[in-house]
Amino acid sequence: MWQRIFLFIGLTVLFMSFCIVAGAQSDIEWLDAEEYTLYWGDEINHSGYLITASDFSPAKAFDTENDYVMLSIESVYGDSWGAILANNTGGISNNTVLDDRLNITAVEIITGNDIPSPYTTISVMISNSTGSLPEIVSWMDANFEFADSNSAEVYIDERAYFSVEMKNLGSDPYDSVSVIRELPTELVLDPDSDPAWNVSLDPYEKKKLEFSIKALRPGTYDITGTLISVEHNGRIHSTMLNNSTLEVHGPYINVSKSLSNRTVDLNGYVNVTIDIVNEGDRAAHVTVSDQLPVGAVLLEGNTGISRVLQAEDSISLSYSMRMDRAGDVVVPSVQAKFVDSKEYEGTVHSKKFLLQVRDPNEEITDMYEEEYSDDLYDETSDVSDVSDDTVPVEEAATTEVEEDHGRLQFLYDILNSITEFLSNTKDKIL
Repeated sequence: MWQRIFLFIGLTVLFMSFCIVAGAQSDIEWLDAEEYTLYWGDEINHSGYLITASDFSPAKAFDTENDYVMLSIESVYGDSWGAILANNTGGISNNTVLDDRLNITAVEIITGNDIPSPYTTISVMISNSTGSLPEIVSWMDANFEFADSNSAEVYIDERAYFSVEMKNLGSDPYDSVSVIRELPTELVLDPDSDPAWNVSLDPYEKKKLEFSIKALRPGTYDITGTLISVEHNGRIHSTMLNNSTLEVHGPYINVSKSLSNRTVDLNGYVNVTIDIVNEGDRAAHVTVSDQLPVGAVLLEGNTGISRVLQAEDSISLSYSMRMDRAGDVVVPSVQAKFVDSKEYEGTVHSKKFLLQVRDPNEEITDMYEEEYSDDLYDETSDVSDVSDDTVPVEEAATTEVEEDHGRLQFLYDILNSITEFLSNTKDKIL
C-alpha cells in the first residue's frame, strides 16, 4: 500500500517538473527528430546520448491508462538522468526535456502478457544551440592523465627514445591498461619485441613506459600515436595520443650486379654490370670490389672502384670475362664497404648468380650415345622383325669385330703384321 502511495507522489512531482520545463522550452530550436524502437533493456546512441529502456509498467491482460516506460540516459558530457514517460491519460507526460539539450517523446508504449517483450517507440531531438552545452570530457580524460614524448631526429646508428606517462586520477584500481604502439616496418624496438604492453594502475598511481627503437634505413617516418584502452564495467574506453614524426639521417648504400646472359658456351664471353647508389641523405666513401668466378678470365674493364658518393648519387662499372671452364659456375656477390664523416661504416653485398657454361663437344657426344644406345639395347625388339640381310644370332656370335684403337691404331697394325709374320715363319719351319 505504502509503495503505491510513494510511487504516486513521485510520479506527481515528476509530472509537475515536466510541466515547468515544458513552459520554459518554447524558445529552443530543435534539430530534426529521429524515431527509435526500444525493447526492454535496449540501448541506443543519439548524438552522444545513451538512452536505455530500463523498465516498463507491469504487464496486464490489456493496456491501461497507467502504462509507462522508464528511461535512463547517459551523455558523453558525464551527465546522467532518469525519465518516466506515458502516452495515455494516466497523468504522466509523454515528453521530457533535459537541460535544454535533449528532447524525448514517447510515441508508443506497448505492454501486455501476449507479447514476448514490452517495447516503446520514442522520438528524440537535440538542441541546435551549443551555448549551454558543457565542454566535452571523455571518460578516459576524466579518469586518467596521459602524456608522451619521443625523439624527433636521430642518426642511423643512434637509438630513438619514446616514453608514455599515465596517471590514475581516481580511487578505482585498473588491472588492465593496454598500451599499443604501431611502428613502420623500417623501425624496430631495441631489443626487438612486440610494441604492446599491459599494465595495472592503482588508485592515484602514476607510471611511465620507456622504450627505444632503431631504424633500418634513413628517412622520414610518420608514427601513429599510442593507443591506450581500458575496460570498465563491460565497456572498452580508448584514447589515441598524438601522432609524431621521426627524421633519421645517414648514408644508405645499395649495390646490385647483373649479367648479360646466364647461359654461355665454353670459352664464351659474359658482360658484368655493377650499380652502386647512395639512397641516404649523407655522403659516404665507398669501396667496391668484385671477384671473378672459377674458370673466368678478365678481358677488359674493372672489377673494383673507390669513390665518395653524395646523397642520392650513383656510379656504375662494367667488365667482360671469358669462361674457360664448363659446368654450373657460381658468380660471387659484389662487396661494397662504406664509411661516412661521422665514422659510421658498414658492408653490403649483392646477390649471387649461377652461370651455366656449356661444352658443345660434350653435348654432341651425349647426343650420339643417346641415339645409338637406344637401338643397341632395346629389349622390346622382336627377332622376327630382322631382315634377310641381318647376320643370324649364331653367326654374329662368332664374327670377330675389329677393335678400333683410335690414334694408336697404326701401332697395333704394325704389331699385328709382326705377329702374323712370325706365325707364318713358324709354320714353315715346322
